[in-house]
Amino acid sequence: MAGMLPTHFAIDSEDKASAVSLSEIFNENTKLHPLTMYGVLPSADFTNQELVAMTRGYKQYLDSKKIKLPPIDELKDNEKTLIDVIKARRSVRDFEDSPMDLSELSTVLGYSYGVIDKVKEPVVGERLKRGAPSGGGIYAAEVYLGVRNVEGVDPGIYHYNVLNHELELLVSGDLTQQLFKICCDQPYAKQAGVVVMISSVLERTKRKYGERGYRYALLDIGHLGQNIYLTCTALELAVMTTCGFFDDLGNDLLNLDGLDESLMYVAFIGNKK
Repeated sequence: MAGMLPTHFAIDSEDKASAVSLSEIFNENTKLHPLTMYGVLPSADFTNQELVAMTRGYKQYLDSKKIKLPPIDELKDNEKTLIDVIKARRSVRDFEDSPMDLSELSTVLGYSYGVIDKVKEPVVGERLKRGAPSGGGIYAAEVYLGVRNVEGVDPGIYHYNVLNHELELLVSGDLTQQLFKICCDQPYAKQAGVVVMISSVLERTKRKYGERGYRYALLDIGHLGQNIYLTCTALELAVMTTCGFFDDLGNDLLNLDGLDESLMYVAFIGNKK
């Protein structure tokens, strides 16, 4: 993998005129134009098997230890309207050092990215409907959790199994110090009850949308992140998100290759002071 990428960094180039902006190259090369869009997008002539696979946007670690999450509870204080919650939404950086309630974590995961409905469709059969929108209904994101302080859950790294609404244990033990280092020494990793790590399985969207699928994957994660904020706000939990992390250290912890699937976003969740 090391030989695939250049070893120099395009930062503060001595020759400013020749400096290359990778973001501008990406933006330009993933634009759709009326005359060229069919050359940019992959063929839309998918087999039935491929169409079915596109509706199964979730991973499962079949051999892992499972923790069944409690049923999704009604959010606290039902008198709050969506407008109330949006107005109250803030990044909260003060975490109380007390165990999170597992039912609240279940509610955050369920309403943010869990299954809220199932519908029957021609060819593909059952399709899962989630609380967050996704380009093409593909759902490229996967949710992992660094559990530090949750009542009834041993510390460790878990994967959120969307289909069964359960946690799958990937690495046991308290990895707070490792998460602290991955998150650029941000103190919240040592204070929050849970560090939520959101990856993107990029090949899911790129198979249908080509290189432009990378844009859709980022949009998906933004929708998911807002859902996390809103559900935490409704539950009066502390929450903040960050893109300040060392990508490959996080990928190594989650055993991701960093290419087909890569860590993209981090959230800290816990009880509010």
